[in-house]
Amino acid sequence: MNRSNCITVDYTRILPPAWPVSPVAETEFVAHTPIDTEWGRLALQDLVLPEIHLVKFEGHVSQNLHLQQRESWESTTVDTCIFLEGSIESDFAGLQKRLRMDKGQHNFVYKPEVNQDHYMDAQDSIDILHLSIDRLYYSQLLCDKERWQANLKEKLLNKQPVSGSLDNMQMTPKMFGVVHDILNCSLSGNLRKIVIEAKVLELVALQLDQLVKRDQASTDQKINSKDQDAFYALRDFLHQRFTDDHSLRTLSKAFGLNEFKLKKGFKEIFGTTVFDYLHDLKMEHARRLLQDAGAYVNEVSSQVGYKNPNHFSTAFKRKFGINPTQYRN
Repeated sequence: MNRSNCITVDYTRILPPAWPVSPVAETEFVAHTPIDTEWGRLALQDLVLPEIHLVKFEGHVSQNLHLQQRESWESTTVDTCIFLEGSIESDFAGLQKRLRMDKGQHNFVYKPEVNQDHYMDAQDSIDILHLSIDRLYYSQLLCDKERWQANLKEKLLNKQPVSGSLDNMQMTPKMFGVVHDILNCSLSGNLRKIVIEAKVLELVALQLDQLVKRDQASTDQKINSKDQDAFYALRDFLHQRFTDDHSLRTLSKAFGLNEFKLKKGFKEIFGTTVFDYLHDLKMEHARRLLQDAGAYVNEVSSQVGYKNPNHFSTAFKRKFGINPTQYRN
């Protein structure tokens, strides 16, 4: 990432108002006055729950940007960042390794010192969901009986800097679905608050589960950078063309990987097979069509590549525990 010719901006100037000590729970995202400057444009929305603060950043950066924060107060939150569009490099006080995040990646950090630097190249679009979860509340979610959770809990309680992964993690179709549900919850009032908090906790659970599986596999030590790029390109292709018919042979040829390497490497990086990943993409898309667009089951079945609606209904019920007709109602 280019760090020359950067415009340096105080990070606090683009953030929503500070999270109060005793926040009053909101149930809707609050839109703030858009930031429109020489370096770009940002639209911000945030939602405050008693233990959770959600911030949505959306816009573009027209010049190389350095976001800098220098504060004397102590951070009290575990921060998760989800990049739906764009990329960034970050230096956090207390963490030795610089973190880079690209589209479709997520990570979390806890850093007692607030000081941080973020670098962004000029880019057409950025779309970020940022979650701040109270450190003590987050610690209570962790189990003392599982060693990795106990270790993470001990670090948080002792105010030691933590990074979920030093190389970031890839969003899964299920994670994308949870983010969609958070941003598009149709309920109101206290019921909306319950659902959003539950979805945030689901996202934390999925994130921690992926972290453990990734660490166990030591994926980055097994797959060279060229092949990793091919797998990420394949993942992006599947997101764009998940309704098409695919075979290991055609995918292997298109991305320069033999079939054995494709099957083995994809599962090591993304924790699932190519076709299970495709299946999850189809089911999550179908769920959104039924939930948000009110589409009919036959229409959805066709749009996600099923010729037989009954086969689609069976697959949908196996995935979500309810048939699509009931889900639509």
